[in-house]
Amino acid sequence: MKYFELLDPQAAIPLGLRLMETYGLRGGEKNFLFFQFTILWETVVIVIPKMFLGYRSQDLVIRGLSELLFQLHIMIRICIFAWHRFKFESLVEIVQRVYRKMFSPGGNSTLKSIILEYNKLIHKESRGYFLYIMGCLILFSMSPVVQSVVIFIANQSRNGTEKGEYRTMMEQEFYGLDVRGNFKYYGLYAVLGGLAHYSSAALLALFVVIIICGVRSTILLFRLIQVRLSKLHELPKNEIREELRDIIDLHVDALKCIQLLEQITNLAMAVQMADCVLIWISMVLYLRKNFGVDVVSPLILFVALTAETFFLCNLMTELTSESFAVIRAIIDCEWYTLPLDVQRSLSFVLFRAQRNEGITAAKFFFMDIERFSKVTQSSYSIYVVLKDHL
Repeated sequence: MKYFELLDPQAAIPLGLRLMETYGLRGGEKNFLFFQFTILWETVVIVIPKMFLGYRSQDLVIRGLSELLFQLHIMIRICIFAWHRFKFESLVEIVQRVYRKMFSPGGNSTLKSIILEYNKLIHKESRGYFLYIMGCLILFSMSPVVQSVVIFIANQSRNGTEKGEYRTMMEQEFYGLDVRGNFKYYGLYAVLGGLAHYSSAALLALFVVIIICGVRSTILLFRLIQVRLSKLHELPKNEIREELRDIIDLHVDALKCIQLLEQITNLAMAVQMADCVLIWISMVLYLRKNFGVDVVSPLILFVALTAETFFLCNLMTELTSESFAVIRAIIDCEWYTLPLDVQRSLSFVLFRAQRNEGITAAKFFFMDIERFSKVTQSSYSIYVVLKDHL
C-alpha cells in the first residue's frame, strides 16, 4: 500500500497526479499511448461484442444495453478528461502556487495547519474511493468466476444429463467462442475480460478521484479566504491593505479553479446525468424480472453508479456552499471598523461572491443534491410508464 501513502503533505493533489501518470494521462506522449491502448482494449473486449454480437433473449437485451451504457459512460467521461487534462495541470499549478506562498518563511502557522489537515482529508477520501471501486471490481469479476468454477465441478459429475452454463461478467457473446459451454474458452474469456474490466474500473475511479482532488482543493482555497477575512480587522492598519490584496488574489485563484473545473467536467457531468436516467431505468426493468444468482454483477453496477452520482452531487453542493460562505465571512469581519478604501474593496469582493459558482452539466443546470433528487424522481416516473409495456 506504499503507492497510496501521502509522501508530501505540502504537495498539491499528489495521489491524483500519481494515478494520472500510472494510467497514461500524464508523463508525455509515450505514456499517453498506454491510455489509448487501454481504451482500445476495452472497446475490443467489451464494447464491440455487446454492440454487434447479439443477445440470447429480450430480457438479456435490456441487461446488455444497460451494461453497454455503463461501459460507454466510463469511456466517454475519461476521454473528455483526457482532452482537457492540460487544463487540470493548470489547476494544479494554481493550487501549488498558493501552497508555496503559504509555506514560505514567515507564513501564517494557522493557515499552514489548515492546509496540512485538509490535504490529508483529500488524500484519504481519494484513496478510499479508489479502493472502494477496486473492491466493487473484485466482487463484480470474481462472483461469476466462482459460480462458473462450481458449475464446472458439478458438470464433471453429470453423465449425459443437462449441464449448467458458465456465468459471464457481463451479458455478451465473445467472438463466436462457446464461453458458456466450454470451460477452456471460458477461461480465456475470464482472463481477457478480467483485464478489460480492471482497466475500466481503474478509469472509473480515476475520473472521480480527479474531481475529488480538484473540487476539494478549490474548497480549501475558499476556506483559507474565510479564515483570513475573519482576522482582517485584527491586523495593524499598515498591514490591512496588503493582506486584503492577498485575499483578493486568493479569491481570484479560487474562482479560476472553478472555471477550469467547469471547462474540464461540464460535458462529463451531462453524460453522468443522462446515463443515470437510462441505466437506472434499464437495470431496474431487468432486475424486477430476473432477480436470481445472475443479478450480482448488474446490481453492483447499479449501486456503484448511484453512489457515484450522489457523491458527486453532494461534493458540488459543498463547493457552491463554500463559495457563498465568503459572503458571511465578509459580513462578520467587522468591516465597518476598517478604512473606507478597504471597505470599498471588500464591497467588490462581496458583489463577486454573490454569483452562483459551481459545476454544471453542459451549462444546463448546476450539479447538486437537489438535481440528484429530481433525476431520481424522473427516472422512477419513466420506469413506472415503461414497466407495463415491456
